[in-house]
Amino acid sequence: MSMLEVSVDELAVNLLTLLEQVAKGEEIIIVQQNQAIARLVPAQTRSHWLARNRKLRNSLQVKGEPLSTTIITARQGERD
Repeated sequence: MSMLEVSVDELAVNLLTLLEQVAKGEEIIIVQQNQAIARLVPAQTRSHWLARNRKLRNSLQVKGEPLSTTIITARQGERD
């Protein structure tokens, strides 16, 4: 994915053209006084968003016992 930087003034003049570029996959950083203030990115479909989140969940590695086991053990300890 390529990235383009445009000023706020340039954005105002070329909005439709820039939106077409975003729709094609381009990412646009909007700058004001040489400082990034916003980013235009293509909208994600629900399936793309879910796939990305699934990839994140699958990359996480859980260590130790499940939280439910920890809570049950703690509650049993309170009763003793």
